[in-house]
Amino acid sequence: MPTPSLIPSTFLPHLPRSQYSFSPLHPSDLIAHISILRELYLPPIHGGFSASDVFDDEDDDAQRGDITPRRREPRNKLSDGLTERMGGLGLGLNVSLDGASGDDDGTEGNGDDDDEESDDEIQSEDGEELHLDPFEREWAEKWLGGVVRRAQGWIEEHEEEEKSEETKEIEAVLRDATATLAMMAGTSAAGSLTRHLAFPISDALAPALSQLRAKTSPNLALSPETNIFLASLSTSPTSPSILRRALPTPTSPTGSSSSDATRRRRKKSKRPAVLPVLLHDAPMGDHLSVGVQTWGSAILLGRQMALRPSDFGLFLPSTTATNGGVRVLELGAGTGLLSILCRKLLDLHSISTSQPPGLIVATDFLTSVLDNLKICVDLNFPPHLDERGIETSTDISREEGIHIAKLDWTTFPQFMESGGKVGQEEMAPFVNRPFDLVLASDCVYDETHAKLLRDVAGWVLRLPDEATPGDQGGTFHILSPLRPTFAPELESIDTHFPPLSTYTPLAERQSAAKSSSSSPIPPELRGEGLGIARGLKLGARGEGKRGVRGRKGEGRVDEAQGYWWWEVGWG
Repeated sequence: MPTPSLIPSTFLPHLPRSQYSFSPLHPSDLIAHISILRELYLPPIHGGFSASDVFDDEDDDAQRGDITPRRREPRNKLSDGLTERMGGLGLGLNVSLDGASGDDDGTEGNGDDDDEESDDEIQSEDGEELHLDPFEREWAEKWLGGVVRRAQGWIEEHEEEEKSEETKEIEAVLRDATATLAMMAGTSAAGSLTRHLAFPISDALAPALSQLRAKTSPNLALSPETNIFLASLSTSPTSPSILRRALPTPTSPTGSSSSDATRRRRKKSKRPAVLPVLLHDAPMGDHLSVGVQTWGSAILLGRQMALRPSDFGLFLPSTTATNGGVRVLELGAGTGLLSILCRKLLDLHSISTSQPPGLIVATDFLTSVLDNLKICVDLNFPPHLDERGIETSTDISREEGIHIAKLDWTTFPQFMESGGKVGQEEMAPFVNRPFDLVLASDCVYDETHAKLLRDVAGWVLRLPDEATPGDQGGTFHILSPLRPTFAPELESIDTHFPPLSTYTPLAERQSAAKSSSSSPIPPELRGEGLGIARGLKLGARGEGKRGVRGRKGEGRVDEAQGYWWWEVGWG
């Protein structure tokens, strides 16, 4: 979260009068300031924890002397001066992943809701969102415009000269400034965005997180797709957190820091262990390629799953889990946040319980989305380097890891109904057994999509185990935002996933399924998908959908009203 000192009109340096020079400012200083602006005005998403949230907490603790200096992470030099952090569970997030669950002053926190309320109170009292004031935003845009004009002027004056290191530095300034301006304007010209998210996890997983971090060795090998992505990033080589520490902290007339109140409040709240996820948001080529960007539904669902994985069907009892562990399928994965997060949570669970690590399959349809999904997966699970060259670390076995597959909702149900004899599907290697958990976050963009989701889920969701008392079978979570223009789409989800209680009683459907009569079974008595032989249907558990909201002050404009959440199962 931005600190009160990071207000554009305060921390941005004055530009020289000349339109053809930056002197006495140095390009590296300009790039550092642009990097902070990029972080401050990065388009927000609901429920996410950014890297700056964690960095700020670290800075506070360091000033109090509560933590010891961290060992510098090994880094791999990339082109154009970029650096890539290789330690821990993912790239690009240099935060402590172990031992973070302790309290700052030995007192227990009041839970998630209290923490969120405390954060909101801190934000309103200390003015941590002053950079969003229209005056401050305009100041930042005008400053960036001045940087762009001077960089262009300098390059024009020196275009006939041999390209020097200074020219490369000025070009980097121009590139970063124009990209940040475009991002603030909300245009696709902003290019790629790298999102650093950190998800608090349950206390039970904190010890496993420490063990996993200790066993993780730096891996300098990346896939070709990821190397291309990193080489093309318009990200500044100077970390915003470094410059933030160098900026003076404003003091009150009494000499106390303006953030003292914030620190006192933070001392009272519990700091959970956090799990990092690094995502790559690419520019949308057209209205169909929305999956190349991260949306609020996935963040909100992921945050809840990270805190209570068992409640959402991710961690199953050993008596229920199959021999290969939990199997998870994400439909319309997009940037793969839920798949990546589930993979990391299952790895921690495997360390804690010695259960098999399970399988994650992330699916989507468009080639551009699948290519970007591959980048996101590789960023969080770097490929191995062995004598055969670069080898992926995510899909070596068909029974574990995290895999990416193209899935066409319109053809897959027919493929499954025919026993794999009609058509070809990339999902074919993974449907030998059903899935314990299916996820669909913000996937319904047309009134026809809800029915397609149901048709697909009917052939992949695990049926209740008749030999295990109380087993409900697999769980299918659907989360969709309440966008003003999406009323028909939301109604279609309600139509195709009604509450299970509205169906004909299960006993009657089971009787009809076992009947030897040659007459067709009426639709209200007929099962579907894998449940045909048992008269089972898919529907929303409980009373149906329920409303949920993201965090205050976060989220895209059209998602501010909240979300509908369906928990679907067999019945």
